[in-house]
Amino acid sequence: MSDRVFADYNQAELDAQYDNQRACPDFAGILERAAQLSQGAAGLAGERDVRWGDDARESLDIYRPAAPGPLAGLPVVVYVHGGGWLILDKSSSAFAAPAFTEAGCLFVALGFHTAQSVDFSTMVERVRHGIGWIAQNIHRHGGDPARIVLVGHSSGTHLVTQCLMHDWTTLAPRARPFAGAVLVSGLGDLEPVRLSYRNTRLKLTQPDVARYSLLASEVSASCPVDVLAAQDDTQEFQRQAADMASYLHARGLLRQHYVVPGKNHFDVILDLADPGSRLFQGVHSLASSQGQP
Repeated sequence: MSDRVFADYNQAELDAQYDNQRACPDFAGILERAAQLSQGAAGLAGERDVRWGDDARESLDIYRPAAPGPLAGLPVVVYVHGGGWLILDKSSSAFAAPAFTEAGCLFVALGFHTAQSVDFSTMVERVRHGIGWIAQNIHRHGGDPARIVLVGHSSGTHLVTQCLMHDWTTLAPRARPFAGAVLVSGLGDLEPVRLSYRNTRLKLTQPDVARYSLLASEVSASCPVDVLAAQDDTQEFQRQAADMASYLHARGLLRQHYVVPGKNHFDVILDLADPGSRLFQGVHSLASSQGQP
């Protein structure tokens, strides 16, 4: 059994579990579909390239419902993209903006430096900074800071968990995050990632795993959380979702945990653009509430 590097997986098996592109040969077409849908959102009302940080990468795009109608105190859906902590950006993160703005929400696509341009710990801290900026400033853009829902996909889910773990007590009273969070095909345990091929680029250490794994930490936020995975996610991503659900359930924060039939790791998040999907309806119901678990 000396060839086992994590659970019952040898190195090749573990690498395959975390190689979503290999598990989904159609991934490039799905990413292109998301990019096309995002381009289609360009004509929506709102503000683009709103700077929250030190440079143009640290900015966000806000999509707003068209007038007439109230343009203040709107529910806010914040999308944190995936991409293995290394790729994608806010330009391909607006695919769900038309559906949510039609439903009366602000949709915010967060831009941030990935681990391709900064180290892992800096990426996490800067994403927290960006989410904090939204919590403190979204009221200036028509949003209700009491109704912010964070949605993360894949590695973006991990970054959302880092925001749930963060101490937000220094924020102004108007910015009490969050009304909820939705974790889609994500990760709460970085140890198998550290042991996989992915770490040749991420350079995670054991202290990083302890510091930045949800399952090794405690949450500070007290909002309801949905956890879901795709039916065709790998066994490890299914396990990660189930373990996060158990963790949140034990703390009274889990609202629902489910598997989306007929979807894979990449196309599951496109349900966010479909008002008839369980994912969209779950996010919308959280944003329409006051965030009580």
